[in-house]
Amino acid sequence: MFRFWLQFHPLLILPALIFIFAVSGGIIHWLQCRSPLRGRLVNGSLGLPTYVAVSTLFALFAAFLLADTMARKDRAAEAVQTEAAALLGLAVGSETAGEGGDAIRAAIRAYAGSVIADEWTRMIDESDSERTAQRLLELMRAVHDAPARSDISATVHGHMLALSQKIVDARADRIATVTFHFQSFSWSALFLLGFLTQFILGMGFLDRPASNRSVIVIFSLAAVVALWLIAIQDNPFRGPARISPAAFEAVAASGSE
Repeated sequence: MFRFWLQFHPLLILPALIFIFAVSGGIIHWLQCRSPLRGRLVNGSLGLPTYVAVSTLFALFAAFLLADTMARKDRAAEAVQTEAAALLGLAVGSETAGEGGDAIRAAIRAYAGSVIADEWTRMIDESDSERTAQRLLELMRAVHDAPARSDISATVHGHMLALSQKIVDARADRIATVTFHFQSFSWSALFLLGFLTQFILGMGFLDRPASNRSVIVIFSLAAVVALWLIAIQDNPFRGPARISPAAFEAVAASGSE
């Protein structure tokens, strides 16, 4: 299933889902109650276990997708806080590094500013920023070259190098939460199960077209609401409950004081 619709505004995702399930529900209702195939479908008997099995699979897939979405959001929030904390720790540690410390703090301000101004917007579009990656390289270079510019102990420099590596790792984790799209298969399976559930529920009312239409509509509305609430949280940095760049704003503000 293509992911482009997940990048819509939340208020546009809702009508998109309504349209998808309305079209599938209309086709299924026509097949079961109006089409020439209706006579063959009437001869097919489906028991209660079939209804329960298919609807349960749909519910389980939806719950799995929601749990995975929430887990990715937690990982993204943890990565942001870890990265910001490492930047603040590096800024504090650089205060004892003299001229080399000034270069490190300037690089920290440039990196935090690039994350806020450039990379955060790109993460909403599910990509990273080459400009921010370049600012990170400059920060790493400033930390590496600190002993050549000032007299700092090997212990302090080792701690600063460890913090800079922690920043690199945290940024990689942050970017990975929006650039790895293994959930595409889960979304595809969930939609297919939703369409199958519409069909199975309609099979129970082949002799009553009005009831057939009603049961398909009711399930479709329930599926739309459930999938909409999951879809608007697909990207941790987009939607009504998105992660804010406040931690990096605090880093940039502390570095400018």
